[in-house]
Amino acid sequence: MKPWDEYEIKARYIPTFLSVVPLVQLLLLIIDKTFWLELISNISWMLIANVSLSFIIMLSLVQIQCSLGKGWIEESVFGKGGERFPTTNMLLYAGGLISNEGKERIRQKISNLSGCTFSSQLEEKKDPANARLQAREASGFVRALVGQGRMTIQYNIRYGFFRNLIAGIIWSSIGSIGCSVFYAINGNLKLAISFTIYFIIYLMMFIFKRTILENLAFLYADTLYNEFLYQNKGVN
Repeated sequence: MKPWDEYEIKARYIPTFLSVVPLVQLLLLIIDKTFWLELISNISWMLIANVSLSFIIMLSLVQIQCSLGKGWIEESVFGKGGERFPTTNMLLYAGGLISNEGKERIRQKISNLSGCTFSSQLEEKKDPANARLQAREASGFVRALVGQGRMTIQYNIRYGFFRNLIAGIIWSSIGSIGCSVFYAINGNLKLAISFTIYFIIYLMMFIFKRTILENLAFLYADTLYNEFLYQNKGVN
């Protein structure tokens, strides 16, 4: 994946930027400007090939926030390694989401193209863990084959954006609450209320993360398998 492709910008960089804005504002408010001027002066030797310290910090925050999104937010909704992600559940008889006939069409095409095997309905009941592993491996083949697709990438970006945005609740909350308190103490109620609203928005997204991510993940998975089924038939 290229560092500046559409997914990287929309699903990784933008959510991180939106999350750190309140924290950066808080730091600018509580730390004297002289400190920042001295810091810039002292680390000027670190500026190599026009790469600024702020850019390095931003890249680091992107990696941290996206790791939290994948390892904390996503796993809290879909289990370790995303074992209950809709792309897996759609291939399981017990997973629901689509009809058994739809599952069979997808399974048959995957088996024909990749040689992947699936558990029968009876085998799935006897050994659900193995059936889930088979489905997860098969979904990986489908993602690799479809790639960005025509619409799959857009639903993938939408899901990634909200997953990573929710993961930014840690520093967005610290920054928003800090700024709200600071501005309230200094009599600037408009800005205090603005940052309070900012905090409430993030809090609500975190509280309802399961509903948000399950809906977005389903739309992504549904689009992925539709494009997989019809990509060679001229229909998308």
